[in-house]
Amino acid sequence: MDAIVVVAGANDDRYVYARHLAEEGVTDRILVSRPPSSTGAYAGLLDAYCASTPVRTRDGRDIDIECFAPDVDTTEGETTAATRIARERGWNSLLVVTYWGHVSRVRIYFEQCFDGSVYVTDTPRPLSKSRKNALLHETGGYVKALVSPAC
Repeated sequence: MDAIVVVAGANDDRYVYARHLAEEGVTDRILVSRPPSSTGAYAGLLDAYCASTPVRTRDGRDIDIECFAPDVDTTEGETTAATRIARERGWNSLLVVTYWGHVSRVRIYFEQCFDGSVYVTDTPRPLSKSRKNALLHETGGYVKALVSPAC
């Protein structure tokens, strides 16, 4: 795997999980979406996470954590920015980390924009967002993804 990409959205365990996956040897690179609209404690969390680079693993490897600004403050903007970075660096595979309700839509966008292999996972501890609210929000996102591709 060339890199793990963490899409923004909530102060849940997606950042911890991405780091855990890297420490387990999935990759030595984590790209983190840092939307300019992030505020308060969430913005502080993102800034601290990105400032923690490099992270030294128990087996002596360094994991590079890099924040990037999405092209637009949406899942599409995160996708286009992350895939542009991947193309510029010659990467061929990405693992994207998000929350359970977002997995399919994130996969659609990354598969529209990235020519390499794309894997998408959710975190082991589900976001506390209600299934009803997530379903309503994501349904609109699915329609948009299918009607208006990100790339």
